[in-house]
Amino acid sequence: PLADEASAVANMKKACLMVVGLAMQTYRETLADQQEVLLHASDLLIDTYGAESALLRAQAAAGSRLPTADLQASATRLCVSEAALRIEADARRALAVMLDGDALRTTIAALRRLFRQMPVNGAELRRRLADEAVRRGAYPF
Repeated sequence: PLADEASAVANMKKACLMVVGLAMQTYRETLADQQEVLLHASDLLIDTYGAESALLRAQAAAGSRLPTADLQASATRLCVSEAALRIEADARRALAVMLDGDALRTTIAALRRLFRQMPVNGAELRRRLADEAVRRGAYPF
């Protein structure tokens, strides 16, 4: 049920490797001085970790047949979709710091291929999560 999200998380990891690998290759020992690149790389890693964590929790809930499994799947769809948008933008920014010209164009094209997933209806998912929180009068998970 969360195959698209699992694929998106795998692609997020590839984007992280692309950016961090290029940064290490480009700057080597001076990477610690490249604060802009490190800022974007850390944001990529944080968003990837959060998306994967949500995915694993939703998969575990579904495997255990918890009553909140469907709701956790909705939260995961929203989390992964939003993270993918941020990751693509941060990766682009990081790549623009390290590359230019044809090299940048080629690398951005490779990045774009990683983030081809269809957007989700975030408004509907947010409403569903909010309605459940209101109905319970508490955090739904």
